[in-house]
Amino acid sequence: MNRYFQRRRTVAGLLAVVAGTAAIAGAGLASAVPPLHGPPGHSATADPAINDAHFNKMLTQLLPDGTPKQRAQLKLIANSVHTDLDAFHAEFLTAHQRTYILLLQPSIDRAGLEALRVEQVQQADRASRRIVQGLADAAEVLTPSQRVRLAAHLKAVHHKGAGL
Repeated sequence: MNRYFQRRRTVAGLLAVVAGTAAIAGAGLASAVPPLHGPPGHSATADPAINDAHFNKMLTQLLPDGTPKQRAQLKLIANSVHTDLDAFHAEFLTAHQRTYILLLQPSIDRAGLEALRVEQVQQADRASRRIVQGLADAAEVLTPSQRVRLAAHLKAVHHKGAGL
């Protein structure tokens, strides 16, 4: 009897791993929405004029006392980060497609899946590093008092300051 339950537990564990992997891969593909779909402002391929207008509106609201030089510098930083993150997004989509290909093979390539997982963690680390670099670059453009006001504004609008 003990072997029977051990085998059932093993099969249940494998099914849980496969279901979890499929859910993660499915969530990744579900987030790959076509252009101009999804929540406003979350489309990486939206019209540049729309992005520009949105960014200018944000700057006006968040930095009413910003100088033209500050606004231009912040815009350059934001555009640079946005371009880099678009490239990371394309890499993540390719990795998700490769995950599906590996999972649909007649035999499961565990080494291939692990290598893909390691690659995705490295990609996420590079994307995170780029975001932090952009935040630091933007913070250097602002004066200390502007950073304090910006933090207060973000704290007020982001769920009572979660994370700040």
